[in-house]
Amino acid sequence: MKSFTGHNASVFTLYNIGLFIGLLAGSLLISFLVGTQGIVAGAIIVTLFLGLPILLKIIVDVEFGLYFLIWYGYFLFLIARLVLPAKVPTGIGVDVIEGALLLGILLAESGKKKWDWSYFKNPVTYLLILLYFYNILQVFNPNAVSLTAWIASTRGLLFEVFTYFIVVKLFTNLEIIKKFTKWWLFLALLAALYGFFQEYFGYQEFEWRDIYSSPQTIALIQNIGILRKFSFMSDVTTFGILMAAAGVFCSILALGPVGTKNKIILSISALLMFISMSFSGTRTATAIVPVGLMIYILMNITNRNTLILLFISIIGFCVILFGPFYGGVVTRIRTTFEPSKDASMNVREFNRKRIQPYIHEHPFGGGVNTTDGEGEALAPGHPLAGFATDGGYLKTALTTGWIGLILLMAVYFTTIAIGVTNFYRAKNPFIKSMYGAYIAFFFALLVANYTQSAMLQKPTGMIVYSILVIMPNLIKFDDKPEAEIMNKKASASV
Repeated sequence: MKSFTGHNASVFTLYNIGLFIGLLAGSLLISFLVGTQGIVAGAIIVTLFLGLPILLKIIVDVEFGLYFLIWYGYFLFLIARLVLPAKVPTGIGVDVIEGALLLGILLAESGKKKWDWSYFKNPVTYLLILLYFYNILQVFNPNAVSLTAWIASTRGLLFEVFTYFIVVKLFTNLEIIKKFTKWWLFLALLAALYGFFQEYFGYQEFEWRDIYSSPQTIALIQNIGILRKFSFMSDVTTFGILMAAAGVFCSILALGPVGTKNKIILSISALLMFISMSFSGTRTATAIVPVGLMIYILMNITNRNTLILLFISIIGFCVILFGPFYGGVVTRIRTTFEPSKDASMNVREFNRKRIQPYIHEHPFGGGVNTTDGEGEALAPGHPLAGFATDGGYLKTALTTGWIGLILLMAVYFTTIAIGVTNFYRAKNPFIKSMYGAYIAFFFALLVANYTQSAMLQKPTGMIVYSILVIMPNLIKFDDKPEAEIMNKKASASV
């Protein structure tokens, strides 16, 4: 080992002393600020100390930035619960990360003579532009009563626009799409495992603190004798729906050319996700599992592995529905397929029918951010303020009218149509498998969005916008050398 002698040793010693003094001074500064200004000041200093290097890394390495954005979307609410007493606005972190990502892409593109817009040239992009333009025009909606509500909506709109732009610019080769898929699935598996932890070891103190901060949360968590679990997601519904869709994704991907080792990993992951989904007690999540599996089975009914999946699925559901075992979780799952006995579903259907005349009479809707809690806060006095929409489609129809709903459904329908078309066009088994898994995932969320706002909740919304890019563009790699290499590697490991 090389020793530090002479000048080198002196420099090394001075470096250690300087580092020690800097850390000591920083610790004293943080302690002083916490003691005099409160824990918020200390949290801000720590965030800046840790966050600035990460933001610089994101700017110079945008692929890392995308993975970090997904990671933050998964753990955003866990962080918020940990720092709940300080009331740190952790949601702003998403905007900051995306801003750094956007800056990094613009800097990388600035050195090019001509930007490549080829990956934007598809019907999904054109429909999204039309939808975004329509949402901007909502500022002139005569039924809206608050400019503040529209201004507040622009944050979400900009996030959607920038997310789509960033993903399109990054998903220009198959390797990045594959890494992205592995990453969000790995994080979903972590969420499933933490759901197991909550089920068998209970909520932690900081989680109970968050639960008891809202009477609505307490009522939602405690249901028919079970304590529903949310892992590190925002709520039990988001957790359950993500676990269901991700479990379907893993099940389908396991049927493809991914090698024996990966088939085992994906199958086990799917099982853990489905079980963790049951801990959430979300009926919608239970319902979309057969929906997601069925669309893939119908698309690929002549495949032997698909028939095996169909057989296993039927046996599994029969055991769950008619097996000689009972309990809070099992009872809630079984009532999913008996909607007439679901009181909450009956209330939702009653509210939909009651509000339908408003939708018919207001083609442009009542204005953005005029329903649910945000309507009470941002548009008090509006006829829709405080109305519980529950489902994403109803919310869209009420706020932006049936015109807005048609535009949104056009985006979703076109995405599915392009995906199914490319599924049958794809010659490479790996590409075809990816299409099948993402179509099933997306379709399951589309169904869930009828009873819940399932499409744009974090982190699910980030995956949804990635699917809007993947469906029209994944086919472009079907005859590329990297696709053939991946397929050969997978086949060789079988």
